[in-house]
Amino acid sequence: MPYLPMSDPHVARRLAVALLSLTAPSLALAQENAPPVVLDEIILVTSASSIATTLQDAPASITVIDQDTIQASGARDLKDVLRTVPGLNLTRSNNGNDEVSFRGLSSSRTLTLVDGKRISAGNAFPRHYQGDLQAVPLDAIDRIEVVRGPMSTLYGSDAMGGVINIITKKTADAWTGSVTTDFGIADSSTTADSRAISAYVSGPLERNLNLSAWAKLAETETPDAPYGTTVLRGEELPLFTSNGLRTRTLGARLTWSPNDAVEWGVEGQTSTDDYLAADGGPDANEVTKQSLALTNEWQLGGGQLSSYLRHERSANKARNAETLRWNPAIDYDTTVLESRYTDLAVLGARDLDYTLGGLVARDRLSDPDTTAGALIEGSAVTAALYAEGRLEMSDALSLTAGLRLDHHEDFGTHVTPRLYANYKLGEGLMLKAGYSQAFVAPDLRNLNPNYQLNSRGNGCKPYQGPCTIVGNPGLQPETSDNFEIGLNYQGARTSWEVTAFYNDVDNMLSARRTGRTTADGTAIFQRDNFDYGKTAGIEAGFDTALTDDLTWTTSATHILKSEFKYGEFDTTYPMATTPEWNITTGLAWQASDRLSLSSQITYVGRQAGYVVEEGLVIGGEEQASVPAGQNSDPYSLVDVAAAFDMTDSTRLNLGIDNLFDRQPKADVDYREDGRLFKIGLTTRF
Repeated sequence: MPYLPMSDPHVARRLAVALLSLTAPSLALAQENAPPVVLDEIILVTSASSIATTLQDAPASITVIDQDTIQASGARDLKDVLRTVPGLNLTRSNNGNDEVSFRGLSSSRTLTLVDGKRISAGNAFPRHYQGDLQAVPLDAIDRIEVVRGPMSTLYGSDAMGGVINIITKKTADAWTGSVTTDFGIADSSTTADSRAISAYVSGPLERNLNLSAWAKLAETETPDAPYGTTVLRGEELPLFTSNGLRTRTLGARLTWSPNDAVEWGVEGQTSTDDYLAADGGPDANEVTKQSLALTNEWQLGGGQLSSYLRHERSANKARNAETLRWNPAIDYDTTVLESRYTDLAVLGARDLDYTLGGLVARDRLSDPDTTAGALIEGSAVTAALYAEGRLEMSDALSLTAGLRLDHHEDFGTHVTPRLYANYKLGEGLMLKAGYSQAFVAPDLRNLNPNYQLNSRGNGCKPYQGPCTIVGNPGLQPETSDNFEIGLNYQGARTSWEVTAFYNDVDNMLSARRTGRTTADGTAIFQRDNFDYGKTAGIEAGFDTALTDDLTWTTSATHILKSEFKYGEFDTTYPMATTPEWNITTGLAWQASDRLSLSSQITYVGRQAGYVVEEGLVIGGEEQASVPAGQNSDPYSLVDVAAAFDMTDSTRLNLGIDNLFDRQPKADVDYREDGRLFKIGLTTRF
């Protein structure tokens, strides 16, 4: 039986009170003063159910960031726009990378997709990967659909926390395109300058044959100076706010439509990421990524059959510190064949939207570099069948039910169910509630007994690092039961949502202290399954047009519970790097036909569940429940931006990130980017 959140009365009471307090004023206002609901634009989404639905009807908590929003914000990459998503946490990790997590879960439980296809390049890295959010230039993006909560029924393993689906622009029937240049100028030696140019073009080559192509050249320098140092295995190492990175990306898609019912597509992309050395020496890493996909859309009967065959290869070469030559590359290959059929049926005069799908995938890892004297290699074949249906039970109530059957060659068969309800309360108000399970298989590295990872501390919880983490072939899959309930209101000028969530994780994948040490005295941890992990909280979003030209947007996440149990201690510890409060609020003002101004404040609170285990003393120091890399005190970031249409086809973007140069406390071993001046120019044709 799943663990029900109501069995913990304290959590249940706090969730109920928080949800009521957040919704009561807005609910009363909506019911009492709500005008007739006439939306200016109906946004259709597909990530939550495969069937195009409105945001309010979608059987999930979902946020859409469209191209107009991206352009108006002057964003330089995806992280610039993701902070506005409720339930999403975007922080800089100990290794200087931006990480995305949902609802208090680890960032490794966030699945990134491009047009519904998972990105696997990150598996070529044991850590320090920055590529998922940079996979597609902003010029080529039509919209971003962010689903909070597990979507394992449709997308399988790793979609436990949430899904970021980057949807690219469709090929155009007339030639169009854009070119964007932007620069970031830092006023601190610990924050890096950056520059980029990207382009997108799309149009017909001949009758029924269209081409889309995109490219990007970008470089973020390594900061001139570190903000501090850390000690690893007796060696003092510098700490930088970000890793220097040079990126070259080129992609293209051909689509052929022999008739109105069939479309074939071929898509390829190649990119090279050079990770720059901190001291200005030779590049530290070179990462190459290639992907090739064959796609087919077929209008079959009254439904749509969507299929693709995709191969992705990633190679990561690290510089040998002694010889200055490249070490042998880490290779990760993924091949996926998937087909999905969607259609509409009628049952008893009620509409039933349904999806039937299946896939076969093979992952292969060859890692000769991360563990001295050992080759870490292996492969895994997985297959899945899934089905999901959405039935209109009445004019007010619709139910969505899904079931996925996963078969992993090492872990057998797992069944993942999902049930979701939407109930129209009237006057633009929708009640949403759902239950789902999720399944995550251990990755190929952590299953290998020869694998070793040196951690400064984030993998050594609840102890402070450093430590050495080794693999464990006896790992079992991680599963979870997940619940949410919320209200969604869509009005002519105002929309809001508030959702309470609870996640109960079994066999949580982590690392346990063994009591052994390496030859140099570093503690050895082994990958293991912990008994449980739990998160619970409230997420909310609010958007209103104060006037015809002024819009106020706010998102907030409050983590009420974030804990896992470590066997040898009575105290529970926080599951992930997640602040207790994360609030972003901002104003967007269309000052004139050509000028728009915006400002945004982000409040990053103290680490959720931050405690110190009383009496736990190691090396003469009291140990925090999480490494020093986590927030001990809150801080705020202020960003301002302006967009000016110089002509009908040319836009100038100006902005300042972290206007007041705020940072977490000095004893926290990571930093946000400092004050950064931005200037960019986009030309469309």
